[in-house]
Amino acid sequence: MRKMLFVWVALLVIPAIASVATTAYFLAPSSSDRVIVSTTTSLYDTGLLNALEAAFEAQHPIDLNFIRAGTGIAIQRAQRGDADLILVHSPNDELEFLTAGTGVNRKTIAYNFFVIVGPAEDPAQIKNAAPLQALAKIVEEGRSGTGKLWVSRGDNSGTHSKEKSLWASAGFNLTILMEESWYISAGSGMGETLKKADYFETYTLADMGTYLKYKTDGLISLTVLVEQTKDL
Repeated sequence: MRKMLFVWVALLVIPAIASVATTAYFLAPSSSDRVIVSTTTSLYDTGLLNALEAAFEAQHPIDLNFIRAGTGIAIQRAQRGDADLILVHSPNDELEFLTAGTGVNRKTIAYNFFVIVGPAEDPAQIKNAAPLQALAKIVEEGRSGTGKLWVSRGDNSGTHSKEKSLWASAGFNLTILMEESWYISAGSGMGETLKKADYFETYTLADMGTYLKYKTDGLISLTVLVEQTKDL
């Protein structure tokens, strides 16, 4: 059984005129050249970029600046000329970005895994189930009227895109699910979504890197319930 895998990719951006807001933000005096990197919250929330930034700047006279959002917004910033490099994990969007001529030199730099996490009590009994079966059980439990049961990123990020594809593969209409009382659309990054799921004691789709960071730091008590599948 293969784990639910996604890939972080680095793309260089063809220079363009930056937007006024971003230009103003990054025009503070600096003794170093500045590189603006637009990245995802999933990657930023792992804490990895902070460590890489310190190590890189210790060896090079370059000031790295990371701006984070969901993959969709991260790419839009680059399209506006607000970033020199993007670190994202949505292959279809990445290829479209390249085809449009905005990005060049796409490189795979890291791997991560999707998991479904939730409370240890596991009210929908999804532990070790296949992802599509797990989602069906969550819907059944949610519709039984037990309260909040699922928190979605809801931010058009790469992780949110994966979640939407999972619901579709499981045979559910996401537009309908979003109107049901057990389904919460957080509209936030991975870290905040995990904390909201922890607060409501619900399930969510997360990347393993961010989950481990928040779990290790004692910010959440959620546990991994579904982590392997032949479908993804």
